[in-house]
Amino acid sequence: MRISFTKLSDQRHRMSIVRDDGTAESCELETRSFLLHDLVHHAVETEAPIDDGFWGLLARGTTLEELADRERPAPLSPGIVVAEGLVGPMQSVYHGRLPVDLYLENAKNTGGLVIDAAFVERVLARLRRLWGAWRATPFRGSLELDWPARSEPRVRPG
Repeated sequence: MRISFTKLSDQRHRMSIVRDDGTAESCELETRSFLLHDLVHHAVETEAPIDDGFWGLLARGTTLEELADRERPAPLSPGIVVAEGLVGPMQSVYHGRLPVDLYLENAKNTGGLVIDAAFVERVLARLRRLWGAWRATPFRGSLELDWPARSEPRVRPG
């Protein structure tokens, strides 16, 4: 699956996906609330690895609308539960608001995944590359990623 984040303004971006079967979806989002969260999902789900998290579900055909449904009685997959439990706190680690040792303490029950200091370092290194690529993305340009991650992020001019 190809993922594109297009910089519309300092406050807004468009997230687009094109699945391997050719189906596509996109939505416009508020950057401050969503972009870092989506990039952390990419980094965490790549490094864990979690193949039925946010990006894996989208790649398999789950729609953006289905993923956004807060009224759903049960999670869409075990992986999305694990991913969300790792992603939110990882954002706090990235911002320096949560020490790594507390992150690791809270991440003990993750369905058999190895969540250790090396995992945190890999995620943070990947996230720094993603965020750096976003910062280098010009207005109307796009940051392009693969799912599963097969290559480094690419910046495409507008």
